Amino acid sequence: MEKYDYIEDVILTVDEGNVVKKSKPVMPALLLFVAGVLALCYRFLVQVAGDIVSSLLVVTGLLLVVAGIILLVAKKGGYVYRPTGQGLKRYKIYIAPDKSFKLQQVLRDGAYEELGVLRQLNASNLSVEVFLSDDREYALLQVLEFIPYNDVPTTPVIVCRGAAAHALADAVKG
Repeated sequence: MEKYDYIEDVILTVDEGNVVKKSKPVMPALLLFVAGVLALCYRFLVQVAGDIVSSLLVVTGLLLVVAGIILLVAKKGGYVYRPTGQGLKRYKIYIAPDKSFKLQQVLRDGAYEELGVLRQLNASNLSVEVFLSDDREYALLQVLEFIPYNDVPTTPVIVCRGAAAHALADAVKG
């Protein structure tokens, strides 16, 4: 059995740099954090009239600081198809194990519209992982097989454009 790289490991290089990683915006998280720190500093450095206002400033400051930290730490990056600027979304299609031969035929022939017929609603040990652009013009796919404790790639990453990507999108979303 040939060993293939996972789609996540080669997504940036498989199509000669057409897919790039988009970074998450840092500014909103920093603004929340700074606003929270300022609210806390204002409460402790300036004499505030009334216990309710004082408590409200502390609670608001703490909430803003925590929200800022969570947004900074949260993993919100993604992938973008560079030529169109469209984001890529990840999908997983489960295929019945007895349809493995048919799945190989579909991939070999590029008849991605038939994936919808092979689709199984619940979990299976055979799956197809797809990264699909928002405009349905570009897709990457790879077949995975569950071998105890891990999904293992059984095909290389396949790049689809145009009509093939549209057919794949219909099968994934249908």
